[in-house]
Amino acid sequence: MGCPSGIGPEVVLGACLKRGAPPAVVVGDRGVLVRAAVALGWPKERIQSVPDYDPNRPLRGLQIVSPGPALGAADRKWGKPSPAGGRAQLEYIEHGYRLAHYLGLPLVTAPVSKEAIAHSGLKRAKSFRGHTEWLEALDGAQHSVMCFAADAVVTSLVTTHLPLSQVPAALTPAAVTRAIIELADLMLRLGFAAPRIAVCSVNPHAGEGELLGSEEKTAILPGISRATRLLGGRAHILGPVGAETAFRKAVSDGYDGVVAMYHDQATIPMKLIDFGGTVNVTQGLSIVRTSVDHGTAYDIAGKGIADARGMASAIALAGRLGSAPRQAPPQPW
Repeated sequence: MGCPSGIGPEVVLGACLKRGAPPAVVVGDRGVLVRAAVALGWPKERIQSVPDYDPNRPLRGLQIVSPGPALGAADRKWGKPSPAGGRAQLEYIEHGYRLAHYLGLPLVTAPVSKEAIAHSGLKRAKSFRGHTEWLEALDGAQHSVMCFAADAVVTSLVTTHLPLSQVPAALTPAAVTRAIIELADLMLRLGFAAPRIAVCSVNPHAGEGELLGSEEKTAILPGISRATRLLGGRAHILGPVGAETAFRKAVSDGYDGVVAMYHDQATIPMKLIDFGGTVNVTQGLSIVRTSVDHGTAYDIAGKGIADARGMASAIALAGRLGSAPRQAPPQPW
């Protein structure tokens, strides 16, 4: 359910309790979810708790699993995250992963506060930088790739939660190849036939013949060449292309997908294209994991006005991907 002080509990309930929503297990604090239900005008009796999800019992409606101690009133105030709330957020992520992994269920995550988790006092939480990296470590995956899926365009990122100053060193041919392969796999599973994928440059104007940088020659082009060989015609890869051109042409149907080199190179256009409707997908894990594309929105938490459309989209896409086998070359490469 994400941060207990943010809009996560509200959008989870808004999506899971609407007519026609699939059955769901929500990992989080029952007291917080009851309070969110009241804010939304739902009867709190609909918030049913179970000690833990039992795969031998039919899953109907909405069931709440609450790992760890219940949060006190001081630790679940709307818009005011606390250290206890930060610790709880990490416990929800880890327990949710375990359920998804061992029971073969998709995992859908609501927004968390990286700062609240990292400063929660948990020793292991100090290195927390986001769901993507944490789930990769929990999963023991060789890698993970952050992707975003919208109706207009699907994108992947070569690097994720890094300071901008560290991006050039992190751009390697292998990292570029991974982002292309995982984007192609996602798009093939979504039903694209031979998707057209543009790979962005990292420097202005694709480096302008190395006048503005050499990463296009040293990292991006070799990564494109290897991915093209591995995909063997299952996708058409073009690039490196200036990012402003890649996204403009993708929106006008020139490309189906875009590979971005760093976080904001992807998230700015994706949020302009379809904020709230775009779904975050983590590729490379042994489980299906999706998420909303927005944050904790502390300024509106508890007001009953948070838009649950993104969470509903994330849940729907998780179910869709859960029944779609991998299409691109398997790991390792």
